[in-house]
Amino acid sequence: MKFSFLRREGDYWDFKEKHHFNKANLLHDIICMANNRADRDAYIIFGVSDNYEIKGVEEQENRKTQQNLIDFLKTKKFSGGIRPSVELKTLFLQDIQIDVLIAKNSTDTPFYLTEDYSDQGRIVRANYIYTRVGDSNTDINKSADINHVEYLWKKRFLINRPPLERIKNKLRIKREWKREEGFFYNIFNPEYTVTLENDEDSTHPEFYSYVMTNHSTSYGIVDIKCFGTKMFGQQYAVLDSGRYVTTIPEWGFISFEGFNDEETYSYKYFIKDGLNHILHEFLADDDHEAIWARNRFYKVVVTYNSEIERELFEEYLIKNKQLFNDELSKNEDSYDWIYSENEGERRHIRRGIKTGIALNCFIEKYRDSQVLQISYREG
Repeated sequence: MKFSFLRREGDYWDFKEKHHFNKANLLHDIICMANNRADRDAYIIFGVSDNYEIKGVEEQENRKTQQNLIDFLKTKKFSGGIRPSVELKTLFLQDIQIDVLIAKNSTDTPFYLTEDYSDQGRIVRANYIYTRVGDSNTDINKSADINHVEYLWKKRFLINRPPLERIKNKLRIKREWKREEGFFYNIFNPEYTVTLENDEDSTHPEFYSYVMTNHSTSYGIVDIKCFGTKMFGQQYAVLDSGRYVTTIPEWGFISFEGFNDEETYSYKYFIKDGLNHILHEFLADDDHEAIWARNRFYKVVVTYNSEIERELFEEYLIKNKQLFNDELSKNEDSYDWIYSENEGERRHIRRGIKTGIALNCFIEKYRDSQVLQISYREG
């Protein structure tokens, strides 16, 4: 883990040799990390000493689990009932276990209490705003300097974000948007618009069009604009004779290399909470026919939780070629009903559908295996 080799603490990571004995100190550290000025996930790393030696956490009596931490935060009186989101991971360095408490980055800052919390003489004060600047937390008996408090409130209201980041967050709340002919506008910020234009030059269906009732597909361009200036553009597809609208997923490629052979499988994917996926969710209707088409679409298109998950999953696939081939072979459908101009095109469509179905089955098993590993390590 790279933090231990830096031999210093920083504005989004902190080392602790042992898990907290004092619960007020634990709460204070979590709030500081959740309110960090680096605007990213922050880490409290347990099992590393003050001089950065890896000591481990195996025998610590105050060692926490992720559920312990979540339950602990649930009982505290946070402003608006909004609490920091945390995750605990156990890692192995030099065959020694360390725990990493991750305070997830959020625009819900500042996190602060509305009721004092005390333990063994240490008090986390109500209405005090704590943060982390550089390698230092705000003292537990003080509130942060006014410029740091202002920054955290600006972060909540996205004032310190560029327009595209603000629009991205607003697209998640569909009720804030009104549709007119050919475009949407945000009712609170009408300078933010999403425009749709047909693309008559593109009519060729992709493989996911063929899992619909009707493979008829048309295309267009969706643009995100601020005061008429284009901030982002993406192609979209109208599937199943107009029943379902989606932005075009990204292409992914899995290459298996052997002694005498090389195979590459192409597939389509989204990254959850990426702008392309957010637009995909924004454009989707919620009527019965659209939901049916959506379920068919997601059978052959992969949705990753993050870019990191995509990279790790593809690496896992390459190392487990036979398991992936086994998953592919389970699909015995010949797809004879697929209509296309030539046999080569039909093979491409069949391969895309079978690959998408196999990957979606395989990634669920992969995720389950990761959960089991984490549970085993926490146990």
